[in-house]
Amino acid sequence: MRFLHKFTLLFGTLIIISSCIQFIVFDRFFLAATDSLLLAINEKAANNSSSQLLTYFKRIENSLRIIASDPKIRKNQELLNEIATIIPEVDVIAILDKQGDISLASGTTRNVSGLNLSQRYYFQQAIQGKTYISDVYTSPSGRKVISIAIPIIESGNIEGVVVGVVQLHGDILASMFDNKSFGRGGYIAISDRQGNIVYHPNKERIGKKNVIVDKLQGTTGSGVMKDFSGFDRYIGFSKVSELDWIVTVNTPTTEIMQTRNMMIYEILTISLLAIFVIVAFGTYTVRQYTKPIDRLIEAFSSVKKGEYKQIASYDYATEFDEIIQVYNNTIIKLEDVHAALEGMADLDGLTGAYNRRAFDNLLGALTSEVESHSLETLGIMLLDIDNFKWLNDTYGHLAGDDILKKLTVILQLIVEDQSVFRFGGDEFAIILRNISYETLMSFAEEIRLESEKALNGCTVSIGIAICPEDTDSIEKLLDFADKALYISKETKNKVTAYGSNK
Repeated sequence: MRFLHKFTLLFGTLIIISSCIQFIVFDRFFLAATDSLLLAINEKAANNSSSQLLTYFKRIENSLRIIASDPKIRKNQELLNEIATIIPEVDVIAILDKQGDISLASGTTRNVSGLNLSQRYYFQQAIQGKTYISDVYTSPSGRKVISIAIPIIESGNIEGVVVGVVQLHGDILASMFDNKSFGRGGYIAISDRQGNIVYHPNKERIGKKNVIVDKLQGTTGSGVMKDFSGFDRYIGFSKVSELDWIVTVNTPTTEIMQTRNMMIYEILTISLLAIFVIVAFGTYTVRQYTKPIDRLIEAFSSVKKGEYKQIASYDYATEFDEIIQVYNNTIIKLEDVHAALEGMADLDGLTGAYNRRAFDNLLGALTSEVESHSLETLGIMLLDIDNFKWLNDTYGHLAGDDILKKLTVILQLIVEDQSVFRFGGDEFAIILRNISYETLMSFAEEIRLESEKALNGCTVSIGIAICPEDTDSIEKLLDFADKALYISKETKNKVTAYGSNK
């Protein structure tokens, strides 16, 4: 019995030492996997937000260019006011002459002559022919704003500047980013060239210096840094091309560390209890206690690879139930963070439109809606850019990218943003619920005409089909729209409805 007791004691000691080693390995795996995963997620989210922000400003620029190119709008107060109402992103639109004097401004009836903005840097840039987005500055009314300046060019000469003023305490940027969740206590922040905050969910931070911006090197990256509150955060960042602004996605480390500490305390407590169990039941302990620890290490290895895997605890010793439950709760939290950010992977990085993945997911939902008769009608529009290959071959892929962005702006101005998908290459798709055939044709023709004006020699061919007039099958509806598009491509710059060619 004494030999058995010594053997059990020695065996138990070895098990305790082994458990301590595995505990250290487990702790390192947890920290490395969590840090790596959250930093990668935040960097990806920052890149997607950067693309979305650039698309947002490109849309404003294109709207202001329309005003800059139309002298009727620039000289008519009522018409300028009317145009301003359909560009909600811009709070004030002002027309400046070559000397920087304001000749007209939207939303005002007072005499603006005599107000001179020639000393504004954005005016000085635009009067030299550059489109320029300013850094944050304080307006005469005391609000934090930025200005977008577009040169007015007539007969090859710069005759003035169109300026759009965006209030940073307004609802536009807030509507884009306030509803985005980055875990508990996470947020997104946007800084201008000088490091001044352009957007922050805490409106009091707007216009103040971003304390981490000087630490961010390169165009994109991530790291653990202290924010303005002095707490450590997982930070992913991305520079916005053409603006030199920086988008940061910030997630607190405190919640992860609290979870880790709680796991450590529980593991230590259970380990103390396990000593007595191991001494009495050495052989039984080997079988019962090493298996779940190995499973935990294996599971955390999966987390490090980006795979979320919960562990069933029904076949383990009772002492490990709480450890496994804490681990499973952590996995659930990480899945929630990942799910909140994954939606940004549905956006096309070049155009800001929804991508093919989002399109395929929507088709699955629409199939259920059609089968349950919860949709009255459904219209599908497929678009293909004419002469796109010729443009790429002649002027290069940057010119092609510019055409894709311009077409996306046209589509999103005519139909809702969530209805527009970059289907692949130079092909786009539009899906519209509960729409009449006449309205669908009207939208298609408007898109064709606007594209003919704006796409630098390219046009679009469009094929449409509508449910239930053409078919009750989503798969066939897409096929019919594709066949109609094929007919349009024969002559180009044309809208073809499937029903009219049966």
